[in-house]
Amino acid sequence: MTKFLAFLTLSASAVLLTGCSLFYPNWGATSLPEEPAGETTATETATETPSETQAPTETETAEPEPTESESQKPEPKKTDVEIIMAVAEPDFGVLTVVARMPSVIDTGGTCTVRYQSGNFDKKFNVKAEPSADYTQCHPIEIPLKELVAGEGIVTVSYSSDNYVGTSAASSVVIP
Repeated sequence: MTKFLAFLTLSASAVLLTGCSLFYPNWGATSLPEEPAGETTATETATETPSETQAPTETETAEPEPTESESQKPEPKKTDVEIIMAVAEPDFGVLTVVARMPSVIDTGGTCTVRYQSGNFDKKFNVKAEPSADYTQCHPIEIPLKELVAGEGIVTVSYSSDNYVGTSAASSVVIP
């Protein structure tokens, strides 16, 4: 009977821990694997070197100067930012904000949460990470003691090399 209880306990623990990945499926994920771009193979390198009898000229050894279009980064595209949840949790002493950028899979971005109440205005930055079919902000937990009590609004902005966007305002009440 004790073997059955031990098996049942282990099975239940495995099911419960597996369920945690549903909320934050890529919590500790690193960036997505990228394919190498522009690497030359050994055969390409051998054919590109000048023969020993040719003396390199100045134009062959000098590196080309970047053109104006190469030195400028492309403008980031606009994206939608959704606030899924913005709730004050006095039991935990935090304002919890959950946000995502639907249909955008992007790395290296930053989410900026802005809380405004009257003349009070405070910003908090967190990293963002790609998920299965969207990009999500890391869980944002702002200590309530750093905010002004009363009614306020929360907005979330996303910024990366590829995308920018700002959410619609979401109202919150800080106790």
